[in-house]
Formats: sequence, C-alpha cells, structure tokens
Amino acid sequence: MPKKGPPGPRPAPDDRSNRSINVGGNVHGSILISGNQNTASLQYQSVELPPARSVDMAAELSALRQILSLVPSPDQNKIMNALGEAEAEATRQLPERDEVGRALDRALEYAKRAEGFAAIVEKLKPHVSRAVAWLGSGWHKILPAVGLVST
Repeated sequence: MPKKGPPGPRPAPDDRSNRSINVGGNVHGSILISGNQNTASLQYQSVELPPARSVDMAAELSALRQILSLVPSPDQNKIMNALGEAEAEATRQLPERDEVGRALDRALEYAKRAEGFAAIVEKLKPHVSRAVAWLGSGWHKILPAVGLVST
C-alpha cells in the first residue's frame, strides 16, 4: 500500500481553479460556500430546555402530529408513520428514548422537504424543544431542524 506524503501546496487565495470543500466529519448548523466575495447568513434561536421530568412526551408528540399533518407533502405517510413509531415507543412502560429520538428525527427530516414547512416552523419550535428535553442531550441535534440551538 503506497504511503501518503504531506499534502501538496495550497492554492493562492486568489486562485480560482479549485472550489472544493472538504469536511472531515459532520457539519451541523453551518453554511459552506465556495467562491470569492460570497456572503451568507445563518441564524438560530437559542432556547433553554425545560427539565425532562416536566415534559409530557405523549402530549408533545400528539401536538407535533397535529401540526405536521397540515403540511402537504409527498412523504406525508412516512411522516405520520415515523410519528406513530415515536408515540408507540414513548408510551411504553420503559420507553427507549433513543428509539423515540430516531423516529422523531426521521419525521422532521421528511417534513423539512415539504414545500410548506417554513410556514409551520414557529408552531413546531415549542414542541420540538420540549421533546428534545425529554429525549436528552444526545438529541439536541434535532433542534436545528426548526432553527433552534440549546443554551
């Protein structure tokens, strides 16, 4: 197996020949732009999450189902199925929070593709933030789907 040597020389800042962006892992809550003299804006609202024990997860999932049912989407069945899985797991005697988190994350990923998603984001924010509080710190990654970050 050939050994890799040190990386080659970097192009000069005004070199227009390479517009690649390389990410060595995951990028969340970021804008990646290639080119010269570009500008971008990214805004998230900071939210303080309530204590997990104060969250009625069944009520939050029910509210999310009601709101997301209003968004016309070709993936509407997938959204509702994912929420159904989250609801079924959340109401078990000993729910697997990661299972609920995966299902909720999937529902939101499908919903974000819908044309009318931006119109309902404000309605989703309080329910998503309370759901994430119940799920735990490993699920804060869901917050940016509705423009939130935890404090």
